[in-house]
Amino acid sequence: MQDRLNPRTLTRSVRVLGPIVLLVAVSLYMAAYLKWPSLADQVDLLVYRFGALRVWDGQDLYSIGLTGNSQTMLFDYTPFSALCFLPLSGLGQSAVLTIGLLVNVTCMGYLVRRMLVAAGMTNTAGLWSLTALLLAPVLWLEPVRLSLQLGQINLVVMTIVIADVLAPASRKWAGIGIGIAAGIKLTPALFIIFLFATGRRRAAATAAVTFAATVVVGFAFLPADSRFFWLQGGFDDVRRISSDPLANTSLRGLLLRLHWATGWETVVAAVLAIAAVAIAAVAWRRGQLLLAVAIVGMGTAAASPFSWSHHWVWFVPLLVHLGLRAYGFRSRLAALALWLLAACLGGWFVASTSSPPQAGLMSLRHPGLWDQLLPATYLFVFVGVVAVSACAFWRSTHRDPATPAGIEVPESELLLDSDSINSR
Repeated sequence: MQDRLNPRTLTRSVRVLGPIVLLVAVSLYMAAYLKWPSLADQVDLLVYRFGALRVWDGQDLYSIGLTGNSQTMLFDYTPFSALCFLPLSGLGQSAVLTIGLLVNVTCMGYLVRRMLVAAGMTNTAGLWSLTALLLAPVLWLEPVRLSLQLGQINLVVMTIVIADVLAPASRKWAGIGIGIAAGIKLTPALFIIFLFATGRRRAAATAAVTFAATVVVGFAFLPADSRFFWLQGGFDDVRRISSDPLANTSLRGLLLRLHWATGWETVVAAVLAIAAVAIAAVAWRRGQLLLAVAIVGMGTAAASPFSWSHHWVWFVPLLVHLGLRAYGFRSRLAALALWLLAACLGGWFVASTSSPPQAGLMSLRHPGLWDQLLPATYLFVFVGVVAVSACAFWRSTHRDPATPAGIEVPESELLLDSDSINSR
């Protein structure tokens, strides 16, 4: 792993406010769940259980959905993932929903702390206070809030990937977690390329072999379902996911809505993914581990043929990165970016006749061009992060080498450029 940075000790105000802000955030969550109990329905988790029950009963996975309809609530993950969900088949619905919510919330707490530790934060510097402070806006990110509401597996997959990526490179079985995550959800396979790009070829090979093994396991235990998914295009059939063009938040979805899709959208998405990996590799080599992980993660959602809004949980490492810059390195610009993004991407509820009400920026629908562009909001944020990162890295590379090391670096470069910090 790259050399870690050395954040400063948190100020007293941050140490005190961190737990208070988290308490307020959790209290608001509890109030929302009490007012709208359907927030805990976790319907997607029930779809996973449904898939497991189909496997247990010897029925096919993909022909019918949870409600008995062949068009909606379909199981659309890999056959291997259905095998992973088999333990859910032995539990009652209430137990599944309770465990699902607890696991997802635990994942969020673990992730924020794990990322801060990997970035160099220590207990003496205020690790737990910063974890509490950042967990508050992270929990209220709309992709995270919606993942909790739906019981989505996004948070678990992200936890597996980040735990693997941030583990010591010398670990014997590095890469297995990414391979398993890719075997469940496919899109984390982009992290295999990222491992290669950052010189961790053994881990990348392990991840690739593990991913291939998940496919083999699927064919061994569920041959018919595996043939449909892998050989008959089931993995790329977005019609099984949603017929609503406004639901697709990926690059492909934007191009289709604007009628710019000419058959090259897959190539364009691949180029975007490669560019994201390239910038992320630079960030990783400069010690910016969390920014690198965030860029690759957001790249998986951007380049996917179909991405729901809750697939963008990869904003989490971005916010933690900015929080570390803001409070570990005292960057006012990073603090501004952190809370501005938290506000724009937050899961604030809006007036709605539905119960629970719609939440977040994606719910502000309006006919016309706005409706076509609004679902791409997360995509635009991702492109902006990549562009700003690339510019910051280019500026630091071309900085006048004659500049004395003691000269104060502009705060704008502290937002994304750790090299400027290390040279001070």
